[in-house]
Amino acid sequence: MNKWRTSQGSINESGGTGALRKSVDLDDEADGAGGGGGGGGGGSGGGGGGGHGSVGGDDVDSYGEDAGLETDESDTEADMVVLDPDHPLMKRFQAALKAHLDKQNEKITLELRDLVMMLEQQHDQVASLKQERQKEEQELNDVRFLFKDTQLEINKERKNCTALQNEVENLALRLFYMTNSKENVRSDISVMKRAAEKVETEVARAELLKQKQDLYVDRLVEGVERLKEEIAMYDAQISAQTEETKAAKESLMEAYMDIESVEFEKDLFQKWNSSLIGMKRRDEAHSAMLSALNQQEQLILTLQTDLEGYKKTILKEQEQNEKLTHILNKTEREIESAKKQMTQIQTKHEALMNEFNTYSRMLYETEQALGRAVADKQLRIAEVLSLRKQIEQEHQSKNKLEDEILERMRAQLTLAKASHYSKQLIKKTRDVTKRLESETIDVENNIAQCTLDIVNVRGRTERLRKVLDVLENQIAEQNAIITKSEQEMVKRNAVIERKQNQVDSMNKRLTQMIAAAGGVELGPLEIQVNSLHKSIEAKNQEVLDLQQLWLRQQSELVRLCQKKDKELVELVALRRQLTILSQKKVRTEAEIEQQHREMCEIERSVRNMRNDIIKLNDLLHKEKCAGEELEQGNILMENAFIAGLQDAELESIQLQAKLDEIKDEKERLLNSLVEAERQIMLWEKKTQLARETRDAVNSEIGQGEMQAMRSEIHRMQVRHSQLMKQQEKMIQDMEKAVSRRDTIVTRGEAQSKLKDRIVTKGTFERQMGEMRKKIKQTIQEANGCDTEMKELREHQQTISEQLEQKQVNCQQLQGALDTMDGDIERALEVKQRNMSELLSRQQKSKYYQQLKDNKYTMMCRSESALEMESQKQEDRLQSLTSIVHRLNSEFPYAQPALRKVTMTLASRSSPLEA
Repeated sequence: MNKWRTSQGSINESGGTGALRKSVDLDDEADGAGGGGGGGGGGSGGGGGGGHGSVGGDDVDSYGEDAGLETDESDTEADMVVLDPDHPLMKRFQAALKAHLDKQNEKITLELRDLVMMLEQQHDQVASLKQERQKEEQELNDVRFLFKDTQLEINKERKNCTALQNEVENLALRLFYMTNSKENVRSDISVMKRAAEKVETEVARAELLKQKQDLYVDRLVEGVERLKEEIAMYDAQISAQTEETKAAKESLMEAYMDIESVEFEKDLFQKWNSSLIGMKRRDEAHSAMLSALNQQEQLILTLQTDLEGYKKTILKEQEQNEKLTHILNKTEREIESAKKQMTQIQTKHEALMNEFNTYSRMLYETEQALGRAVADKQLRIAEVLSLRKQIEQEHQSKNKLEDEILERMRAQLTLAKASHYSKQLIKKTRDVTKRLESETIDVENNIAQCTLDIVNVRGRTERLRKVLDVLENQIAEQNAIITKSEQEMVKRNAVIERKQNQVDSMNKRLTQMIAAAGGVELGPLEIQVNSLHKSIEAKNQEVLDLQQLWLRQQSELVRLCQKKDKELVELVALRRQLTILSQKKVRTEAEIEQQHREMCEIERSVRNMRNDIIKLNDLLHKEKCAGEELEQGNILMENAFIAGLQDAELESIQLQAKLDEIKDEKERLLNSLVEAERQIMLWEKKTQLARETRDAVNSEIGQGEMQAMRSEIHRMQVRHSQLMKQQEKMIQDMEKAVSRRDTIVTRGEAQSKLKDRIVTKGTFERQMGEMRKKIKQTIQEANGCDTEMKELREHQQTISEQLEQKQVNCQQLQGALDTMDGDIERALEVKQRNMSELLSRQQKSKYYQQLKDNKYTMMCRSESALEMESQKQEDRLQSLTSIVHRLNSEFPYAQPALRKVTMTLASRSSPLEA
């Protein structure tokens, strides 16, 4: 960036004609703002000239004058001029600045396009997820028994989709914020164009703008990194959801297999029950037939047939026993697998507890860090208060110094250079105090932002604690259910083993009865018939008892099978709950990782703030060192000035001694000397008037563009600057009048002393020659001043006409700019309102589509719950509006940034009131 600097020379009052020297220097600077070099130039101009400030400040600079008419030394003084942005020499600078800003604009537009493409990809991914979900719903419609569980999963998927939609809305809001930041950059550009009020204040403003731009670039870089992290998180969530869908499909296939096995077993049980009923009826008919038999052979035949039937039933029972043992082994294997799953769940629970402990420890550490940050904030607030007190003390001391300086100026008006240098020091101290005040305001803003971040982090930690408590309660409930099911499984295994032992004992008894009936040889036929009758009756009774016992056992077996089916159903439900808990675990882990990233961002911002505080401390130290150096320079200049005064006093004593030698000739030439002195006084007045008019004209020439800018931006500041100029001019006139009076008094004293001294002829002639030279010099200077005054008056008229035209143009442009700014703000407000309405209508259309497809799940099942939820939302909205109003009242400078929030809250609250 190029900055033109013009320096003007001063009038050499002792060399003959006063010449005005101008030089133009071109400095190439790599700085982003155009105020750094100007500030340095203004400082050098003020220090080197012994009485000059910058033309861009509040006071008009004047050319330096000699302390007395008897000295022959000349002072060269440089004035710094910051050119107007519309100046022809600034075209290259404006073109380079425009190209730089166009590049920044193109870069931001490319980033916006990338973000829009990313948003479209996210929308496509959401649409693909919706299609997959619809396919899964079509598949799940065939399974009515698992409809409720799948409905819960669908609700969770919908919640995820709404969360993604909210994230998309957040991205849209971020886009909107980025557009606002773009508008802020434009406003910063306009502020940079108008930053030509004061050179020294321009340095501070340019530094602040540069810091804001650096912070804005850092925020953009952090936003890009955050978006990249969110994209990676979304990819991870999509992969996790695909894995969850695969696991859900596998669980569905397992559920299909389990349902088929259960239905097959139910068919077997139904067939078995029908066979039992048929056997019971057949046995009743057989008992009736046995009671009707009267002959022994028929009884023996029936007994044999019954024995054969018993053998068949025993074989069937053995087969059934084998089936039951197979089922028992299967249930045992399932119990073992369930135990393994329980161990895995316990290990996962332990891992989760370890993670919970680590996160709780991290939370404790973050709370400690938060406490330290709060303590640091209190220390910073105390430092700010101390700085304010110091600033007030400095302001009081400044006022005292100004009063003392005014008194010394009244007492020592001959010391023009020292007084002017002290004025420059006072200006610099004022600028330093203003810069310190702006820095303290920035520090307070940073502290307020830190407090807001701390409150947000506390709220998030409290929400995470609540979620963690809910998860722990759910895990405890699931553990209780699992332990209860394990106990019931152990009880069922014991009952099955007991029934198996009873079946074995019955089989042994049956084999013994068969052996007793067929292996014994009897005597006569009558005894055999009697014994057979008795044995038949006994056997019939035993068979009836065994049949009743067997029926009871079969009913018990059916009851146990039904319990086993229920336990299988519960086991499937537990598996589903386990998958749901694993999904919740994945989500909580993702949320915890997000919180961890946010904590890292907060720590990074805290580190950046600490670095900024360190930089501010370094700047304060540098300013303090510069102030000490200036004080030392002031002391050295005072010492040099005192030494010069002492030399002047010695010279005056020598002159008085010489005047004593020419006392006799003084009486003869006294009248001529008085006349010459009168002429000198007249020419001094003329030269003084010429210098004052030339200074005024030059100041108006140098400040024309600046006054146009000031009148365009701050008319009250222009009035204040004019009053300060008048005050400075009156003070300078008073100083010059007092200095002339002092010279007259000193000359009168010298003349009074000459009456008592003897003056020689040689000294008198030498003094007369010097006086003639001075008279010639003053005549030449007066002629040059007259010509310069004529030229300057003509130039002043032309500049005043140009100034009036430019002021009119500036006023017209300012009015057009104000109207355009108002139109842009209204258009942005309408755009934001339309965007919010579009998002709300899209959400409503989505809900209506779900309601049309019979897929909508009501959050509130009853009207009372709906009223409570609506009241809760209204209370939340009212609390947010009250917070925003309080922020607007407490921080008025933040109202433009909070205007959009207030508009959105008003748009949300207006339909509620309607």
